[in-house]
Amino acid sequence: MGTSLPLKLLYFLRVFTGFIVHQFAIFQLPISLHSPIKPPEFQNTPTSLCFLAPNGSLRWPQAHPFAGSSFLHTPPPSRIIDLFNKKNWFQLGVLGANYGEAKFIHGTAHMSAKNYYDTLGVNKNATASEIKKAYYGLAKKLHPDTNKEDPDAEKKFQEVSKAYEVLKDEDKRRQYDEVGHEAFTQQDHGGFPGGDGGFDPFSGMFRGFDFSSMFRQNFGGEDIKVVLEISFMEAVQGCSKTVSFNAAVPCDTCGGSGVPPGTRPETCRRCKGSGMTYMQTGPFRMQTTCTQCGGSGKIMSNFCKSCNGERVVRKMKSVKLDIIPGIDDNETMKVFRSGGADPEGNQPGDLYVTVKVREDPVFKREGSDIHVDAVLSITQAILGGTVQVPTLTGDVVLKVRPGTQPGQKVVLKKKGIKTRNSYSFGDQYVHFNVSIPTTLTPRQRELIEEFSKEEQGEDDKRRAAGASG
Repeated sequence: MGTSLPLKLLYFLRVFTGFIVHQFAIFQLPISLHSPIKPPEFQNTPTSLCFLAPNGSLRWPQAHPFAGSSFLHTPPPSRIIDLFNKKNWFQLGVLGANYGEAKFIHGTAHMSAKNYYDTLGVNKNATASEIKKAYYGLAKKLHPDTNKEDPDAEKKFQEVSKAYEVLKDEDKRRQYDEVGHEAFTQQDHGGFPGGDGGFDPFSGMFRGFDFSSMFRQNFGGEDIKVVLEISFMEAVQGCSKTVSFNAAVPCDTCGGSGVPPGTRPETCRRCKGSGMTYMQTGPFRMQTTCTQCGGSGKIMSNFCKSCNGERVVRKMKSVKLDIIPGIDDNETMKVFRSGGADPEGNQPGDLYVTVKVREDPVFKREGSDIHVDAVLSITQAILGGTVQVPTLTGDVVLKVRPGTQPGQKVVLKKKGIKTRNSYSFGDQYVHFNVSIPTTLTPRQRELIEEFSKEEQGEDDKRRAAGASG
């Protein structure tokens, strides 16, 4: 039926290492991927060990049944990469040694006795509140100050703190669940020996680059979105308003430190307060967020009773806004750093205010222009006259020409809304409508009928003149 499964895996391992060595790098495999390379008769041996010869082939110890085996065919690199999923992390680097020197690959990897969920005593489906409750209970129980007789108290407390720092963060928890405990914690253990010396062809490329930013999405506090309703005239002229909303704000009791007043958080021993740790893989020095303190650089041994160490509390927050003149309906204002506070001490989130402008019974807006209706009587439309028209700055008297028709309009230049970021103004359009009376007095009826007869006579004369011509 072809090559056995162990031989296929061995072949695959060979071609992959050959590809990496060809790129002048060496890799370390997680145990979950590497352990299947041992044949069935050697499954009980403690470690699977092979050597990487100068030509890139895998060499086994003389006592191994595969001793002397070498597989030289290498498939396309794109095919190799496709065979791995994101759970198989590889730490790539160039050893600080001469290229071509024999190197070794171990199939063992660091394994923790239990995962973070077990450490906190919760299941994988636990909610954020359940995780938080479990942590506070264990932190109080295992704190070194209350367990001075237990020499392992500090270690247990650190394990609980580390588990909580990961599981309380949605992004870190999702990453932890995806890759597993072993791969997630492997970043704290160097893949191969190495120092700052040696050949470093990529140091200029990666110097100053924070690799942790690829995994961490916490760039500040929570962004808040609110809706504010204002009148038409408030939108046109501008106004001051205050909006209130529920958001995270720094704890008043501890001032956002998370510890009781008069005390300070302890400096993290692992990162020495920097919030970052470094993993040396050959000459590559990769910077990662400290898993002990979660990147804060501080460890809290006692918690503020008001915020339970969260540094922030949720409460109503009020922000005063200056509404600029001319704001339109459904426009959104961004107020920088006026959103929710960030418990890690970074900048607050932003406040987004969507403005809703109530309809006005008189004015209709179209960009920077406004429209109003002016109602004329029959006599005003026929004979002309004057009419009072409202504008944004007060009423004006407008002259009506004789014979004005319904729907006819006039333009009042620069009587509209001030154009944004400009000194110009829009126009005001006055639309004329004619009001037809529904009831007449006897005298009005008599005059209208007389006018009708006169009008009819004039029409007859015009028709007669047209026929004779």
